[in-house]
Amino acid sequence: MTRFIQVGQTKVPVSKEIYKEYHQMDRRARYLERDIKVGRIDVDGEHYHFKPAKEDSFERLTDNGTTFSSGSDVEAAVIDNLTRALLQEAMEELNEQDRQFIEDYFFEEKTTRQIGKEQNTSHVAVVKRQKRVLEKIKKSFFKKGVTKMPFPLAKK
Repeated sequence: MTRFIQVGQTKVPVSKEIYKEYHQMDRRARYLERDIKVGRIDVDGEHYHFKPAKEDSFERLTDNGTTFSSGSDVEAAVIDNLTRALLQEAMEELNEQDRQFIEDYFFEEKTTRQIGKEQNTSHVAVVKRQKRVLEKIKKSFFKKGVTKMPFPLAKK
């Protein structure tokens, strides 16, 4: 069976190996041109999750309302966006109870005592859970090559 690849307006007959390599290169080019630069929405049953692009552009940042006064601000904004993306991935790896703990503790700014009272557990148990959950997030970052945490893992 002869295989063909399109070169300009001409179809060129090629071997199976060349055909396979050509299409792998074509897929890689599409990935580099489009997939890495565009976020996507994953549908999980009834839930929608936005997966940000792996690469950010100056245009996308400014379209989202980010303003820059110098080059270092651009770098900080890109690092912030990458950190958010890594944190979102780390949060998705947690079970529902751990995600709820993070939401209560960091986003709703509840104290460990308040969380313990709501869950009918001791303050000490909540502190141990806090350390365990934050260690999971830290390990997730390390698995992705982050050797130094870009943010503190505890509230001040």
